[in-house]
Amino acid sequence: PSSSPLTVPACVILVALSFALPAAAQTGVIAFRDHCRGFLHVMRGDGSGSTALQFPPLPGPADQYAYRDPWVLDVTTSGPLRPLTVVYYVGIVRQGSSTLDDSSGLFAVEVTEGGGSLVSGSPRRLVLPPAVSFANVSRWGAFSSNPERLALVAPTGGTRHVFLTAAVDRDFKGSITGLSNFVVLGDLSSLGQASPFMDYSSDGRSIVLGISSDLYRLHLSADYTMSGAAEPLTPNTGGFAEWNPSYSPDGSRVAYTAGPIGRTGGVSGQAMEISLLSLNTRASTPLTTKQNKGKAASGLDHAMWSATGTAIGFSAYTGNAPRNSFCSALVNSEIFVIKADGTGVASALTTTNGTRVEGSPQWGW
Repeated sequence: PSSSPLTVPACVILVALSFALPAAAQTGVIAFRDHCRGFLHVMRGDGSGSTALQFPPLPGPADQYAYRDPWVLDVTTSGPLRPLTVVYYVGIVRQGSSTLDDSSGLFAVEVTEGGGSLVSGSPRRLVLPPAVSFANVSRWGAFSSNPERLALVAPTGGTRHVFLTAAVDRDFKGSITGLSNFVVLGDLSSLGQASPFMDYSSDGRSIVLGISSDLYRLHLSADYTMSGAAEPLTPNTGGFAEWNPSYSPDGSRVAYTAGPIGRTGGVSGQAMEISLLSLNTRASTPLTTKQNKGKAASGLDHAMWSATGTAIGFSAYTGNAPRNSFCSALVNSEIFVIKADGTGVASALTTTNGTRVEGSPQWGW
């Protein structure tokens, strides 16, 4: 199962960042979507310095066009990928139309330290080979740091979604300019009832994702094609569903969303928790519980690791947004962080409560 519909259009922007944080603060940047206003934001790993990511200019006349359903794909992690880069997609449509304009696509934006807040640079549209131009509307993705590759899930019409990876191209300044050397792994449906939310190992040799309520690992060969069948990671969890996995920085563990399957075949938001899987022992342990999740009331999802592997962030619902607030029609969602050993209590990195509804976060360092 997936916590987000497969039909949501989106665009990719990449964000780069370099700065020093206090020793007590979590490092890196977290990119996320405001599900209320439809903007994308980036903040430091300790929750400070939040700023909106710039969107590409609208075609002229600008008042006849609008942005549609931007989504964060991923943020680069440690390795040769410098500076740090956030990936997002944003659709562009003419007012009153649902047809995407050709200016929609994948973009790169470098983000710099501005003192009090981070600063978003101007977006750069990624260049893709014509044969895979459909990947310009990829809505889900994950970076591998060494080698520099990006795994993507791209809609190709109807219910079909192509699963592929690509090399990351850079100019002489180190800025990301495009994607090349695409390798198609197959149609997502060929893997079963697969979720497009996945994670790419730092060495580029495997991908973890949810298939038919369990977690699987896809092994890749030296040419990045699939090597053998998908490996089940959680085959003995009958009655429970697992999805939205995230590799730990050292690749030894996976954080993921889990919950008991109800009579209707889904998982109640009240029952969703973050769990950990050891890839060495295959032991699964709950990370969040009623005792340690603090104000994260329900819908705990989108686990993400800190650079040191000592903390895990996630999004969660906290309750209805305050009456008469801008986002009062929605259930409020915030971003939280908790120690990876489960000690202590989860703390909120965002506390906007009705002025924004944060979700779908990605953490890079």
